[in-house]
Amino acid sequence: MRWSSGLLVLALLLAAPGCTMGRWYVGSPIPGNPAELLRIGSTGKADVLGHFGPPDRMLRQKSGDVFIYRYDQRNSSELRIGTPPFIGIGAYTLFHWDKDQDKSDRLMVFFDPAGVVSAFGYRAGRGELEPF
Repeated sequence: MRWSSGLLVLALLLAAPGCTMGRWYVGSPIPGNPAELLRIGSTGKADVLGHFGPPDRMLRQKSGDVFIYRYDQRNSSELRIGTPPFIGIGAYTLFHWDKDQDKSDRLMVFFDPAGVVSAFGYRAGRGELEPF
């Protein structure tokens, strides 16, 4: 009986901690290097749509349209140590740690009234994510 009691205690201890990891992606990756694909004063809307696809958001202004592209990534890690819920007193958390990181790649393309790129801005933020 002693051996089975020790095995039961070990099983309870192994069941008590919980760890979860997750990744969420929103949007589509921004292909290529926008600085190589976009030329101010010569790249048109059709070229931008051909390279990057439909924008996530489009703003209309008197001075021209703006295409906004965004690719989000969220990494989440969690560690929870506590008592198992089946020992009669319910679950009780002894230690809880979590970490969330949310970074995105963003591209904004500004067009003049004729539909030609007048400016753009790009930031590759997903590279700043820490590894799990």
